Amino acid sequence: MSAAGVNENRAARIITWTIIGVNAFLLVISLPNYRVSIDSGYHVSLARWYAAHGSAWWDHINFGPGGRPNLQGPALHVAIAALGTVLGGSADSFILANALLAVAQWTAAILTALYFARKADDDLAAMFAVALLAGSAFASASFYVGIPSGWLFIAIPWAIHFFLEDRLALATMIASLSCYAHLGGFVTVPVGIAIAAAVQRRWRALAIVAIGTALLTSPYWIHFLVNLSWYRGRHGHEAFHVDPLIDLLALAGLVRLLRRPREHLFLLAWAGAPIVWLAQDPNRFVLQSALAGSVIAGTLLAELTEGLSRGGTRIVFASAVVALATIFPLGIPSLLAESAWDAGLHFPLLEDWGEARALAGVIARNHLNHRLLSVYETSFGPAIDVFTPVVLYRGHWVEVQPIHDPADDLSAGFPVYVVPLASNDPTLLSMSGAGLLHIYGGSADSSVIDLSKRGDPVALGPSLSAMVADNAEWLGREAVNNKMPPTGATVKFFSPDALRARRARMDEQRFRAGRIEIAFLIYGYAMEPMSPDQAHRLRNEARGFGFMASFLSDDDPIGFVGDRQLGQSKLDLLALGAAARKDAANSLLSAQVQECLRRLFGEFFGSAA
Repeated sequence: MSAAGVNENRAARIITWTIIGVNAFLLVISLPNYRVSIDSGYHVSLARWYAAHGSAWWDHINFGPGGRPNLQGPALHVAIAALGTVLGGSADSFILANALLAVAQWTAAILTALYFARKADDDLAAMFAVALLAGSAFASASFYVGIPSGWLFIAIPWAIHFFLEDRLALATMIASLSCYAHLGGFVTVPVGIAIAAAVQRRWRALAIVAIGTALLTSPYWIHFLVNLSWYRGRHGHEAFHVDPLIDLLALAGLVRLLRRPREHLFLLAWAGAPIVWLAQDPNRFVLQSALAGSVIAGTLLAELTEGLSRGGTRIVFASAVVALATIFPLGIPSLLAESAWDAGLHFPLLEDWGEARALAGVIARNHLNHRLLSVYETSFGPAIDVFTPVVLYRGHWVEVQPIHDPADDLSAGFPVYVVPLASNDPTLLSMSGAGLLHIYGGSADSSVIDLSKRGDPVALGPSLSAMVADNAEWLGREAVNNKMPPTGATVKFFSPDALRARRARMDEQRFRAGRIEIAFLIYGYAMEPMSPDQAHRLRNEARGFGFMASFLSDDDPIGFVGDRQLGQSKLDLLALGAAARKDAANSLLSAQVQECLRRLFGEFFGSAA
């Protein structure tokens, strides 16, 4: 249908705005305890730094004690800083500011899909696009958790649109803002504009936008190039999420567009702009390309609907598609996830502000802010900094880090540790009673400790080996995968009893891995005077078990480990337990134990040879 007919379907417009209104209401009422991602602690902590210091050319929070150049796009951090300051300047003010901007991002994504689907086709296409994007939990959440890349993916179509409309100043401004929103903006929005320019042979317009964007973003890219040696390009673990209904329909719609590429230049340039993300971050590409995918799918469904001969058949078909997209989009529906969250069933809880607040309180009360803080899951560390200033061993956004981390040269006795064990855990209490560590406090899930005394490795060897063996063998027998339930079981899973049972099981796995972390940490500290290199290896192995505890228990890494990976890792854990018992006096450094660890970490974290 032509653009002239976009206002003809009043029923479609009513349905569209009803879908938007219901989902927006569910998000807004959750603002006091808003769902965010593990990235949010990092973004809010940097926003607080901007608010306090005005700029953040250097990241003083992550990769302490020296820090690192801050190469993260500053736009979102500055926005949180400004809004959080207006709201009062407390930790909760900045958390609320982050949540408000997240709702704004979701709203912008939904309205972008509505506008461009309606512009490309009609009200019917807009209705389908909004229903698909708002109805699919993973795609919708990738925008409403409010991460910087969401603003980048929203900017793509607007920059291309204004370029095609010959409004080059606006295209330049949006392209520049996308770069300041996320480092990936330099290789995303310009690609979309370049595709459009190449097809239309508008080289002069492309040059104007390119030069203007380069000038406006020069403070950022010059800073990046000056500090290029710090950039690793490494990527952390992520679970791969798909929304099958959007993805399948978008692929079918893309095939349709490719038959007449010049006619559908805008949509094809939009779809092609983020292609580089397939190599760098395929999960983010799949999730946030759903914005373009929903519009492409919407135009396909509108064409199919209008091709039906009878009016009644068209109504039945359109109603069935909207119902499917809203109630069961071949995956988890947004309405279920949002309603369960508002009902207090906070799962998955990707960033636990309550836990971060509790740990920050322990650190502040015990005046530990000047100590380097080593957190069992480094991405969680910045959330603690939101509530009290800390300097982290390693930290979030591992793409930027020193070639050699000076923190690795420090004694294991220098940092304060957040370990995945309750403060009343029998192992912690036993080690504290022996004077080997000090427990400052904690929560039901984590504790703040430090190593108070270096033990005798000969005397410690048998007991620590037994601790490793007992807990490794338990995990090898009993561990279950930390993943979302099958789609068909999702409704049953979202209940208080089911969540309590799940968390109890995950906590048991968490504590078992945490006890192994403690064993390696204490043994590594004991070995420092005799063999610094071996001590350093043991500390890294302790960190590995800290990460394993997170992967086996926390909500953020749900789905990071596949069933096959876990199955093989359980065999490796059983082998580790047997090896640890074989030569109790020195088993944690024996060749057999070290080989078991190499295989275990390689398999569990996905890099086995």
